[in-house]
Amino acid sequence: MHRHQVHRDPWPDFDAFRVADHPLELRRDAAWQWGGRAQAEHGSVHQFAAVARALTELRAPIELLGAIARLITDEVRHVELCARAAEAFYPEGDDGFFAWRRPRAPWPDAPILPPDGRATERALRGWTARAIVVACCLGETLSKPMLDAVAVVSTDPLPESCAKQILRDERFHASFGWEAAAVLVPELDDTEKDALQSQLATSFAGFERTTCGGVTIDDLAEHEEVIERGEPNLGTLSHRQFAAIFFATLEDEIFPKLESLGLDPMRAWAERLRHPRDRSPDASAETRGSS
Repeated sequence: MHRHQVHRDPWPDFDAFRVADHPLELRRDAAWQWGGRAQAEHGSVHQFAAVARALTELRAPIELLGAIARLITDEVRHVELCARAAEAFYPEGDDGFFAWRRPRAPWPDAPILPPDGRATERALRGWTARAIVVACCLGETLSKPMLDAVAVVSTDPLPESCAKQILRDERFHASFGWEAAAVLVPELDDTEKDALQSQLATSFAGFERTTCGGVTIDDLAEHEEVIERGEPNLGTLSHRQFAAIFFATLEDEIFPKLESLGLDPMRAWAERLRHPRDRSPDASAETRGSS
């Protein structure tokens, strides 16, 4: 069942990777990034499973339930793709190098509905909207251009194939997020809308910290960051490249779509400065494997 649902054609040929063709440092660095992606994707399985339960309890439209079930299966595939790539790149890695973190969501647990708890149902709807906005509208939307860049810079067919496999799903995942948010956000009361607006500031701080590696938008102002195929590369990006993609995607895609939901992303972006970079919560998206 796992192979039937997860190993989509064309499944990468991990055994064909030629370790001897690549220097140790290049392979180790690539394994570190791909291993980080694998664990971030595992975190997405954890997060989407919680969202699936919440949508079910809210008796959400069946189309949303069908889509979230697909998302969970996709994330399992991404875990295997990234983990097997990391192991192929660095077979010398021991259990310490590939240590697996327990997944942790960047939000509190969903409220539990009592049998007659109408007020708590409103709180659960607000929680679900916040989770979907963070995990999909932000995380999956950011993941798309980053995987595009990973495919572009890869000089070996294995990382390019893995990136393209995941990218096919991420476009669907981002669309799910925006469409689900368009269903849920208009149903929120003022209290829950304010909570969502506040969550944006916290999430912007977390995504910036885990994605940009300390690179600020001012650091990128001096010259444009070019992303192209050149030196030998196993699907890794620099901090500057991740940061350039992050800031461009916020401006070009995420901010306009958040505004269409009636939210104020510019205010949230300014308010993110209230959240110290070393204490803001982890981002939820696959971008966490970037740094």
